[in-house]
Amino acid sequence: MIVSRLPREIQALVFDMDGTLYTHRDYFRYQESSQVARLARRLDISAAAAADMLEEVREARRQAGLPKTSMARLFLGFGIDMATIVRWREEEIRPAEWLDADPRLDASLAMLARHYRLALLTNNPKKVGIDSLEALGIHSRFEAVVGLDDTFESKPSRAPFLKVCGALGLSPSSCVSVGDREDVDIEPALAVGMGAILVNGVEDVYRLPGLLISPGISG
Repeated sequence: MIVSRLPREIQALVFDMDGTLYTHRDYFRYQESSQVARLARRLDISAAAAADMLEEVREARRQAGLPKTSMARLFLGFGIDMATIVRWREEEIRPAEWLDADPRLDASLAMLARHYRLALLTNNPKKVGIDSLEALGIHSRFEAVVGLDDTFESKPSRAPFLKVCGALGLSPSSCVSVGDREDVDIEPALAVGMGAILVNGVEDVYRLPGLLISPGISG
């Protein structure tokens, strides 16, 4: 766990979902492969050809020195509009088939919720985010959920971070982003004035109360 910056007075914690509130590599791979399959059907090519196209674009970005970007933004480059991207994800991604309730996570979030407001910021549609919280047994801990369909922009765009702070009615300077990817969850959060904590999966989230609930941390 790496703390990039903490505000003097923290009022809210904004969590990423995938790779942060759960760790499930097969599910990660399924989420991408299911969307690649939809892209392939739209373009009338094989799934392998669609995957190769995406990798070619990613490699071109790396060679050009460009930062990583989201799959949604890559799909836009193939002429798939954001409303369609949202619909494909809602149709294909069913968290309850992959995720189970996590009592240890719920206990950790319950402790945090006594001191801070909690929100979810996901690159999946809001419905998928809510379904994920319900599958993990932690939906009641979260005051706000912001998904891809709320801004039609995905992280690392700054817009979703500003949207979730606005949904809480708080300044970014009083919110902390918690996520597992530095380029997606941490750097853009810092750019809008939020605090940020980089975690290495849900095991680090279990330990957050020990870090954030102490006499030296305001909340």
